[in-house]
Amino acid sequence: MTAEADVVKQSDLLNQLVLDRNNMEELGRVDMLWMYPAAHRVLGFICKSGFLGAKKIVFKLPQIQTLGTNSILVHSQPEETDGEKVKQLDSLLNCEVWSDAGNKVGRITDYRFQLKTGEITQYLFVSSGWSGITGDIYQLPPSRIISFGRKRVLVPEAAVKSFELYRPGIKQTLSKARNILKDDYISLVKQAQSLTEQAKERAQAIAEQAKETAQTFTEQLKEETQTFTEQAKTTSQTVAEQVKERTQTVVDQANTGFQSHYQPSQAPTTPEPSVSKPAVSPPPPASTPQPQATATTHTFADEEDDPWDFLEEDEPFTPTPSYPETFRKADTNPKAKTETEDDDDEPWI
Repeated sequence: MTAEADVVKQSDLLNQLVLDRNNMEELGRVDMLWMYPAAHRVLGFICKSGFLGAKKIVFKLPQIQTLGTNSILVHSQPEETDGEKVKQLDSLLNCEVWSDAGNKVGRITDYRFQLKTGEITQYLFVSSGWSGITGDIYQLPPSRIISFGRKRVLVPEAAVKSFELYRPGIKQTLSKARNILKDDYISLVKQAQSLTEQAKERAQAIAEQAKETAQTFTEQLKEETQTFTEQAKTTSQTVAEQVKERTQTVVDQANTGFQSHYQPSQAPTTPEPSVSKPAVSPPPPASTPQPQATATTHTFADEEDDPWDFLEEDEPFTPTPSYPETFRKADTNPKAKTETEDDDDEPWI
């Protein structure tokens, strides 16, 4: 906020830091504004400084060089004044506003004025309520003030309803907030209903898509299962036929190998051996030695054509020799036996 601003509010200047523009020394803080109620004009402001703000100095309105947000720059030295004189200054702040009909309208809490001229443009009063807390703030033009004293201000009853609203109070704010909340609640309810419907439609669409997908998947699975079953059936038949053919081949090969390994070779028929019997002759004289009987040995044409080769090697076949009758008679003739035993020293052919 600068000196070129048209209108400022009295409460904006309270407790502002006052600095000397020439040396930027701190001079104090704004305690109150110096006003002249009869002319509805601001003449200057009172600054407090020193220990506990006991020192009071006065600045006239033209001494303000710059009015900033956090400080006020002044370009000349202030004038000292007495605190008692400051208390005696007239002011319409905190005065009650009454109508000429005898009704209490509110209480003045602030005012706005032009910074250059100091002319007060509007008094701000709070409408009647519990300690002014719930009241709205209205603008009271100085021209509507009929009279004033140190505690009250009189205004026309007809002008009370024409005062413009400056700022809504708590009651009106709460009412507006309630209306806003009501509108917001209705809007939120509608949005919730809309979202619920959208969610319901979305869920239904998803359910339908899931159902269609499940049906499609079931059909595909059924087709694939049937195809796989047919393929497995065909494959199993083919494998069974191959196994059968392979088994038959193996069996045939085994039978052929077994027959070729265990069947005896066809050899030419060999006549059975016969035992030759010596001719029976009359017994020789006593001086003539008896010839010894010669046993005929059984022979085979070829050992490989032996028909008895199926016997085990550890049990060879020995044919029973057929002794000639001469030996049998010799055995029964002791004399012949004796003679034979006596002729052991002579070879007998």
